[in-house]
Amino acid sequence: SYKTFYAFSGLVNKYGFDVFLSTFQVAPLAVTCPMTVVVHDMMDLMYPDAFTHHPFFIRMGLKSFFKFAIPRSIRKGDMLITVSESTRKDLLGYFKDVPPDKVVSILEGVEPCFAPVKQKVALDAVRKKYGISGRFILYLGSIKPYKNLNGVLEAFGRLRNRHGIKDVELVIAGLKHFAVDDFQKKADSLGLGSSVRRVGFVSEEDLPAFYSLADVFLFPSIWEGFGLPALEAMACGAPVITSNTSSLPEVVGDAGIKVNPLDYDEIALRLKEVLMDVALRERMRSSGITRAKEFSWEKAAGRTLEVLTRTSAGFRKCG
Repeated sequence: SYKTFYAFSGLVNKYGFDVFLSTFQVAPLAVTCPMTVVVHDMMDLMYPDAFTHHPFFIRMGLKSFFKFAIPRSIRKGDMLITVSESTRKDLLGYFKDVPPDKVVSILEGVEPCFAPVKQKVALDAVRKKYGISGRFILYLGSIKPYKNLNGVLEAFGRLRNRHGIKDVELVIAGLKHFAVDDFQKKADSLGLGSSVRRVGFVSEEDLPAFYSLADVFLFPSIWEGFGLPALEAMACGAPVITSNTSSLPEVVGDAGIKVNPLDYDEIALRLKEVLMDVALRERMRSSGITRAKEFSWEKAAGRTLEVLTRTSAGFRKCG
């Protein structure tokens, strides 16, 4: 981010482009041609504590850097693209001086590799690789506070201890190593023991089978700029339970179950309903696959090209 913000401008200006697309909300400092900036979320400004839990971010001063760099990049952009209507509303609510017609919402797509995996050999190979033998609830994400891993553990604890559903594991994918101690303390305090399995990083090659195997994909983030894992899970036929907040209703529509991410009793109840009802799971699998087909990178690219054309119209080249 530092290199992009301070050093990339010279390279951009050197080649005399008609327009520059910054794919991250930290854009080059001194680009002289018209510029479109993609804003993935407003969390660095509206939820800065999401980055204070790890010493790296504190040591590198990224919290302060983002607080300076992102507003300047957003105001410098001739056009802005947000990845959801929710993020567009967040941006316009935070930056009262940004004209609404300068901000366009373009939803993300899903890669073709994310599709239901039906081959038993492929599914069995993933089970064996990650040590999963029975039914499981899948969570995929980081340990940043807004991802609500605490809520995942709380809801799973209530599913087991209050609703008596004890034949299902909770599989946590994507955790960083530095979170293991805090995570384990929380799981132990809830009496979850071996019913929670940490599998760490899952490769993109394995993810479609992982999603396809899951009885439920649980993604109760408090805040998401878009929420790509929920879309990927639906594309693979996993029943999705996610939050009724931020961009996630835009992603799942009526194909997923939407819950209050801070109501752990509600999440546990919804988990029970999906796990106990085979017909419901099948309906959710089918509707999720259909919903995911509405999202494509080709569509997003076409709309992005329209914005870039609009950005460059009437402006001179760099240099």
